[in-house]
Amino acid sequence: MNIRSRIGQVADLPPVLAAVLGIFVLALIVGLVWALLWLPDHTKLRSPAARERARRRKESQKRQKKLRSRRESLQRKADRG
Repeated sequence: MNIRSRIGQVADLPPVLAAVLGIFVLALIVGLVWALLWLPDHTKLRSPAARERARRRKESQKRQKKLRSRRESLQRKADRG
């Protein structure tokens, strides 16, 4: 069955039934959007141990970035001189 015949079937429904069907479809869409908006945040770290690991990892990445930039700077100086 294609979409045109479905539209025709809905058009043939009594007005009250078509209105109820429309309200039901709208409520379904609103409910789906509401459920998606209120999903728990999967990016939030729940356990204190996980938060601590993330903090240490971030600090380590900052240290590594500084060391890398210093090493590259020294390498550029050595190449020039």
